Order: sequence, then C-alpha cells, then structure tokens
Amino acid sequence: MIGSSLPRRPVWGAVVGGRPGSLCQAGEGAQVSEFEESLLSLDARLDEIQKRSKAVVSAVGRVRTAAKLGRTTDITKGLDEVTKRLGEASAAAEGLSDCWEFDTSAYLADGRFLEDLKAAATETDLKLFEHDGRIYCFPLLLRVDARGNAVKIGRKVERRIRPTELARLLVAEQKRPQRFREGQFLRRLYRAWQLAANNWQRTGAGPVVALADIHEMLTLLPGADYPEEEFARDLLLLDRRPDLRTSDGCRFELPASTLSKGGMKRIVVYDEQGRERTYIGLRFVKDI
Repeated sequence: MIGSSLPRRPVWGAVVGGRPGSLCQAGEGAQVSEFEESLLSLDARLDEIQKRSKAVVSAVGRVRTAAKLGRTTDITKGLDEVTKRLGEASAAAEGLSDCWEFDTSAYLADGRFLEDLKAAATETDLKLFEHDGRIYCFPLLLRVDARGNAVKIGRKVERRIRPTELARLLVAEQKRPQRFREGQFLRRLYRAWQLAANNWQRTGAGPVVALADIHEMLTLLPGADYPEEEFARDLLLLDRRPDLRTSDGCRFELPASTLSKGGMKRIVVYDEQGRERTYIGLRFVKDI
C-alpha cells in the first residue's frame, strides 16, 4: 500500500504563528500539510465570525421582544447592544473575501495532494495504490483534475478533496456491494469480438483478438467515455467469473502467456493488493 511504503515528508512553507517557513502543526507534535493548515485556519476564522453573528441575532431578538412588549427602556439599551455586536462581527469578518489564497490547482498538480492522500489512506486502512500517475483504489479508479480542483472517481466528479475526508469517502465506497454487471459486459465484448472474428464457424475455439482493438471498438462512438484503465478493471472483474456464458453458450478465454511476444498491446490493471494483472487477448469457445 503506497501510504505505508513511502515516508511522510513534512510540508514546509506555511506561515504558522507569523513565522514563514515553519512546519505546519495541528496540536502537540502533529504535522499537517499546507492545505490542511489552510483549511483549519479558515475554519477557525469562520467559527469566530459565526459566534459574533449569533451574538448579533440574539441582540436583535431581545430588542424585537422589547418592541413587542413596549419596554422602551430595554429598546434603547438593546439598540446600543445591537450596534456593538454588529461592529464586532464586522471587525471579525474584515478582509474575509481575500483570506483564502491557497493555490488548490498547484497543490493537486505537483504531487502534494497525492502524498497527503497516501498518508490519509494509511490512517484509515484504505487500500490505495499509485502507478504511472494513476490512482487505483480497487474497484475505484481515481484521476486528479487539477484544472477543475476536483478528483474524478470513475466518471463522477468529486469536489470534496480534503484528503482525510476523501479517504473516508473512498473507504465507504470500497465497502459498498459491487454494481458491476459482468453479464452485460460479457455481451458487449462478445458483440465486438464477433465483428473482428467474422470468419469463425461458431464451433470450437475462435481466434484471439487483441483486447486493445476491442477497447477501440467499444469507444468508437463520439463522446464515448471509457478509459483504458476502467476497461482493464472490468476485465479483472469478469476474469473472476469464469462460469459466465454468452446467450448461445460460449465461454470466454483471456489468453496472455503466448501472446506477449506477438506485439499485442498489454492491458494492465492492479488488484486490491497492488498486484499487476495483464490482459492481452480475448477469444470465445463453443464447446462441442
């Protein structure tokens, strides 16, 4: 698991206690990233503003009650209190619109986000792996969208990017029952394979077709959004159901050992334990 295989690197450059370059701290001895420190700082600021705002609401409520009852002495005192509380709230909120200056896009793009997510994954026992810039959280696949300040989980755009919160979300998603329909996926593969294996006599073992070619066929339509890593993940899930058959009784095979030397492109995926699984070709067999 990558969260435990790499050392946690302290993040420098945040301003803590007015000292530039200090290591961000969240309590006694705890290290947090610049992003986490910025969120904590903002939350503390907003908490203070919220308290001041509640004081304004309470003061206004007391004056309204005095007005309803005609208690003029309380009205005069109460209005002074409202004015005072409004001043305190205004002072607490001064410059609020400019207080968030963290460069989220850079944070997502330069690797700091992934490092923080690894650390959060370790803390939550989340099975998370990274390879060639891709994040595998089987059966979930993550892609960082730095320009959109988001993370894509499969095809869903997730804007809750605080690493600790995202890790908890991913743990919950991993524990949910699978909604993948292996039978439907098998039918799609069979239709695409049949187009490529048009000389097959529908008996015995059919020809092996490169999975890369089948994936290309499945994504020919304009706007088709089916990344290769998702295709590879679906192949792994299908591979775990060797008992599945097509409607006309064909079984599938995913031969690889004799094809790697033939120039066919490898389709690679990583399972729950981070083990590499390679798929190259597909054929269907009609047993006699």
